[in-house]
Amino acid sequence: MQTVGPGVAGEAAAGRRRIVLPRVFRRPARILSRLDWSVPKYTGVKLATGFLALTGVTGMVMGGHTLAVTSAVSAWCGLAIDQVEIKGQSETSEVDVLQKLALGDFPSIVTLDVIGAQERIQSLPWVKEVTLRKVYPDTLRVELTERKPFAVWKRASGFALIEKGGRLISNQVDARYAALPMVVGEGADLRAEEFVALMEEFPSLKPRVKAGVLVSNRRWNVVLTNGVEIMLPEEDPASALIQAVALDDGHGVFSREIAAIDIRLPSRLVFRLTEEGAASRAELLMQREKARKKGSAA
Repeated sequence: MQTVGPGVAGEAAAGRRRIVLPRVFRRPARILSRLDWSVPKYTGVKLATGFLALTGVTGMVMGGHTLAVTSAVSAWCGLAIDQVEIKGQSETSEVDVLQKLALGDFPSIVTLDVIGAQERIQSLPWVKEVTLRKVYPDTLRVELTERKPFAVWKRASGFALIEKGGRLISNQVDARYAALPMVVGEGADLRAEEFVALMEEFPSLKPRVKAGVLVSNRRWNVVLTNGVEIMLPEEDPASALIQAVALDDGHGVFSREIAAIDIRLPSRLVFRLTEEGAASRAELLMQREKARKKGSAA
């Protein structure tokens, strides 16, 4: 029996474990064998931190909290909105403007949606135009252009301020607007400019005009401050009003006990008396009749 030494046995075992790579892989294998495969310090902690950060970002995006988080971070970094300067307002409340800005819990000048804020502020009744400017690092400037009241519109539900074109501004009408023209009736808001232009043609009559009443959305009646109502035709109301003004210039009819003057028909002029005027006329006619009878008897 032949004995095999330990050296020979080791060589045989090594030969059995040796792997012979194909020629194409031998060079890359030799390069890889020379590399240092030691793991850097704190690699596990760094990987765990990165994983948690990625998880947090993913949750923030999927939960729709990106803007809120960004606002909070930028505000903490010194870009919080600390001042809001509002200019150009006289009728618009600053509180209403601030509410429309919707700054939130962490007002950041970086994340403020300027276009959205402008649209919200412009929805306020008196605001015609608005400009927002970011002044870094912490100031927001709001410049307003307000609407100008053109007339007072009286309708079934009450009084309202309107601008040119008929757009409603406010249902709050106080003594400050007493000098504005007044139009009455459904549809009068859209035709207020028409009535105002008609009154501009009669500067002597204009101070005595209380309101213009639109009748059936077709024609105007002019109501004077003393209650006299001038009923105008649908076609060419200016020519008819010239006749009424001339009649007043010659006979002072607007100052008499007359309730209405109907000049809708060019060939006919109709007066409607007040109750006092009708009573006075009846008394006058009675006295004339008595005088006539007395004269006949004599």
